[in-house]
Amino acid sequence: MPSRFQYILALLILMIVYLVYLVIYYKYQDFQVNTYMENIETENMHLFENIESKKDYLATVQTNAYTDRIMKASQNRKNPGEEAIFLVDQKEVSNYVSLDTSTIISTRAVVSPTAGMNNRQKWAYYLFGLTP
Repeated sequence: MPSRFQYILALLILMIVYLVYLVIYYKYQDFQVNTYMENIETENMHLFENIESKKDYLATVQTNAYTDRIMKASQNRKNPGEEAIFLVDQKEVSNYVSLDTSTIISTRAVVSPTAGMNNRQKWAYYLFGLTP
């Protein structure tokens, strides 16, 4: 029959094991919280950098020089007093002079395979591939 001191020793060993378990468990939770906080801080830093770059872009877009450049590039505009000069070589000029736009437009016309079909024939063509 075990003595009373053996029970006390077993109880103390169990308490020590439980306390070690608690220390490891809470250290692991602390580690998880710290890594989560570090990830949040790095994400926050990236967001601030992104916001700053967007502010710089917005400041650039709101300038008159940027608006002027975009209007000149996309809408073929010019400021009062400016003159537009297009630099092309003689070969490009001769290529465009010899083109007849009416023949180019007429050759691009694509005839639909369902042209001249009634509604029933079109459905048969689309669903079953039948041609009249």
